[in-house]
Amino acid sequence: MNLIKNFPMKQITSLGVGGPADYFCKPKNIPEIQQGLQYAQEHELPITIIGYGTNLLVTDKGIRGLVIQIADNFAQAGVEGTLITATSGCLFNSISRLAACHSLTGLEFAIGIPGSLGGAIYMNAGAYDGEIGPLIENITWATAEDVGIWDKNSYIYSYRYSRAQEEPVVIVKAHIRLEKGDQKTIYAKMKEFQTKRHARQPFDQPSAGSTFKRPEGYYVGPMIEKLNLKGYTIGGAQVSKKHAGFIINTGNATAQDILDLIAFIQKTVKEAHGIHLEPEIKIIGER
Repeated sequence: MNLIKNFPMKQITSLGVGGPADYFCKPKNIPEIQQGLQYAQEHELPITIIGYGTNLLVTDKGIRGLVIQIADNFAQAGVEGTLITATSGCLFNSISRLAACHSLTGLEFAIGIPGSLGGAIYMNAGAYDGEIGPLIENITWATAEDVGIWDKNSYIYSYRYSRAQEEPVVIVKAHIRLEKGDQKTIYAKMKEFQTKRHARQPFDQPSAGSTFKRPEGYYVGPMIEKLNLKGYTIGGAQVSKKHAGFIINTGNATAQDILDLIAFIQKTVKEAHGIHLEPEIKIIGER
């Protein structure tokens, strides 16, 4: 396990902001993940697990303790019948493509969703009326001392929530159960979803995806747009002119700029609609 001190987190987050992590490692297998967890325990360090940094806002002061990145170093996947087996460092949209290649339907919604499979399971990621939760057959998790399994009945999930958010485990592998489908239909649906994403979302500018969770009965982007906040800017942070549900880094934003813009949007929406918008992006680091 290669441990790096004072690692600049903005190098690996899609927003391109954030201060350093005290310690950083990028394991390539389960034993190395456990080594990192054991090191943190022995030195009484807080532990932060991340994937590809696509849904993260790291504060300007950075992250205290050890950051373990589970990404391309730990990415293997295979297909047997209608079952996909994949490690948590696989790209979620790559698993969608793998499914399509084998004429398996159920993961079309994941095409274009950035980030790792582990992050998708942790957040119960979804789009276009699909989500990962119902497809899980079982999950392998690790702690410093143990490796265990949750079956599909033990993986508790709801909108943008999973059991993994409540328990001190690291998701390391998953079995995903799909169904056989018509490959042309699968690819057509994926193309449709990709076309919609690129038409509506600011893929050409740094962001962390949808900034806020969707409150029941509302769509966040139109709500913010109707309050004339499209293009609203604080420092280098801006409400996307393409989709008001996204905050982008125009080039020189700080994490604090983005936090201030999030707070301003929350305040404005609360005053207008009495609704508290909860961030969907994960905000981590010392405040």
